[in-house]
Order: sequence, then structure tokens, then C-alpha cells
Amino acid sequence: MLYTYYSDTYTDTFQHVGYCPGTKPITQKIQIDDGTGKKYTYELTKYLDWVEYDIVPGFSTDPIEPTILDETSIIPSITDTFDVVGYSYKDWTHSNNDGDTLDSILPVDWNFYEDGTQLEKGENETVQQILSVPRTQDITQTVRYFTGWEVKDRSITKTIQKTNLPPEVCNTLDASCYTVPTHLYTTCSTDYEDVDPTKLVTDWKLYIDRNSYIETDGEGNKTVIYDENNADWELLETKNNSTTFYWVYSEEGRYRIFEETTDTDGASSSLDRYENIVFAECDGSETNEPGTFQGSGEIEIEANKWQLVAMPLENNIWDTSSHDFVSSNEKSTIYNCVVIQLEDRYNTQAKDLFKVANAYFGDIDKFYNYIPGIVSETSEHNFPLVYIDEDDDVQNNKTKKEITGFWIKAKDMNFTIKWKIV
Repeated sequence: MLYTYYSDTYTDTFQHVGYCPGTKPITQKIQIDDGTGKKYTYELTKYLDWVEYDIVPGFSTDPIEPTILDETSIIPSITDTFDVVGYSYKDWTHSNNDGDTLDSILPVDWNFYEDGTQLEKGENETVQQILSVPRTQDITQTVRYFTGWEVKDRSITKTIQKTNLPPEVCNTLDASCYTVPTHLYTTCSTDYEDVDPTKLVTDWKLYIDRNSYIETDGEGNKTVIYDENNADWELLETKNNSTTFYWVYSEEGRYRIFEETTDTDGASSSLDRYENIVFAECDGSETNEPGTFQGSGEIEIEANKWQLVAMPLENNIWDTSSHDFVSSNEKSTIYNCVVIQLEDRYNTQAKDLFKVANAYFGDIDKFYNYIPGIVSETSEHNFPLVYIDEDDDVQNNKTKKEITGFWIKAKDMNFTIKWKIV
């Protein structure tokens, strides 16, 4: 659109309002009389840039590299030289805010992605947020502002580095006493960032305090005597990258079991456990009815191998409350004795520990294949651990109970399967 301004006085000034940004020509025409009646016209054209107001979004975090548990302060630092953030109209001189029109909504939006969005925050409003994504997390800040002609927005996305949290070290002990004590330590370490505990690497070291010794009272009771301030620890055994540590004690004394767990980012934590070991007979006060068979055991399954397993369980199942076997009216199966047990003890899915368990019953000439994570509890492939053979093929009028032998194929870590008749 063409605008023309006239004046008979060449020193007059004028004002012009541009209604859109861009480069626009301004032409000046001057007409003069040389005094003889002759008129001359002079013309000059210049180009003027009508520039939009602009802002620069920005923010920082406190702490700079938070953990996934910190409540982090997200602090805006928006460069707003012309004071146009949050406005739909500004006065031309910017000398004050008279006549300015604010937007009906606050000008800053935040997107924390997995942790949700926070909309319509103030230009200088600090936001408190837990950034729960491990290792790195994106944050996008979107700022609405007035350009001089229209309302626009600009965004910035930053990738926030996280401070790695070390694993929470944990282990459980299964102790048994025969002629000498035996211990099986099982890691139960967890990590905030690594949800799958099988990705953690656990190393073990076993020490004996050579300054500890045994005292025996008049009744034959033994006590380990030691001085914590004068210990002489000797390394007996090291086992790396293993979820379990098994040891048969050949000496009495004070022992230290050192466990160190490292996550996939290289952060590690350690835990010392102390055991006073004496050789003694197990408590035999518990008695059973004559003819009652009692038994228990533990089967070690080696990584990436097939292994033949048999467990003489008929009416015992694994209980996740007591973390042990209990008597039940249910029939013992691969699911309620093995799968539930492994998921309880190792805090991981059984499908991450073994690929398949295959059984064959000769009486019915049929194979059964239990695949964890695929086969349901109600499937016929959830085979029993004791097969009841009611066919009288040998004509002795007896019901036969056959302990099921089954092959199990482990994945890439060692583990154990317990069994117990109660």
C-alpha cells in the first residue's frame, strides 16, 4: 500500500507506522524554483528495514546434573530486551506499559516428556520438577512474545545430563549345617537406572580374620573371639561377575564377605557382611512321624547349558510371603515351584533366566514344553513335578508316583533352583 505525505516546508518531519515487517523503500521528492521561474525536481530513494522484536529463550537447572530422585529447580533466563514476552500489543515508545495488552494466558510452557508437561508459567517463574529419566533427559521451553505485528513463539530444547546413582547392594544368605557349615550368598542388589538387575555385575571376596580364635565353655558351647580394631584379614576366595557365592567352611573363625555391585554406567557400591563360624551339630529337636520323608536341596543351573533336573515335590509350592516352600492342596508344577521361586528370589522375570523346560512322560508318550513368558499357568505344558500313574500296567493294584525328569536350558547367567518337602 502506497502512503504519500506532503509539505511546503522542507524541514518538516513526519511519522509513519509500518503494519508488517520487511524491507521497504522510502522516496523523497523535492521541487525547487531557481528564481527565474524554472522548476527542478530532485528525488532520493532509501530502503528501510522494519525489524520484528525478538527474544531468546533460555533456562538452567539446579542442580546442574541432577539425579533421578532430586527435586530440580528449572530456572528461566529469557532474554527479553524489548519487554515483549507475554504481550499481544505494546506501545510504540516502550517508555511505560500504558495501553499495552497482555495475553490472557501466561507466556511460558515446559515439556518434560516422560515426566509430563507444565503449561502457562510466568516469564520468571521457577518450576520444581523431578527429572526421573536415567542418564539424560530432554526439556523443551516454549515462549510466546509480541513481534511488533503479531504474537509468535520460540522454543529451546536442552538435554540434561544426570548424575548416576550407584546400585543398592544387597544379598541374602542360605545357611545349612551338616558336618561343617556351608553358605550360599545370593545378590539382591538393585539400581535406580537399571531396572533389569541381570545387567548389574557383582563381584565377591571372602576373608578370614587370622587374629580371631575359638573359646569353648564347660558345656561345649563355642564362641568366636575377635578384636575389630586388630583384625588380620586374609583373602581366601574371589569370584567375579556372579549372582551367587557358595562356600564350604573348613576353618572356624570370623569371616568377612565383601560384595561389590557395578551398574552399566560404571558406578559401584559395596557391602561387607560378617559371619562367626563354629563347627557344631545342627539342632535336632524337630521330630517327624515315623515313615515321613523329609528332604531339601538346591540345583545349580549353569549359564547357556542344558541340564537334567528332578524335584520330588507333589503338594509343595513356593510362597512369596515366606520366600520358601509351603504345604498346599495344589499340585506341584514347573510354574508354582520353579518359575514363581526364581522370580521371587532373583527379582527378575523367569524368561530372562531360562529359555525352555522340556519333560516327557512315558505312560502317555507325550512331550511337554514349558516356555516362560508364553505358556500360561493353566496350560497342559505347565507339567507336574510328580506324575501320578494310575494305569495298572503291571497288574499290582497300586498307584505309582513318578518323579518328573525335565531338561532346562539356561540363558546367560548361572542360577540355582531350590526344592524342599514340608
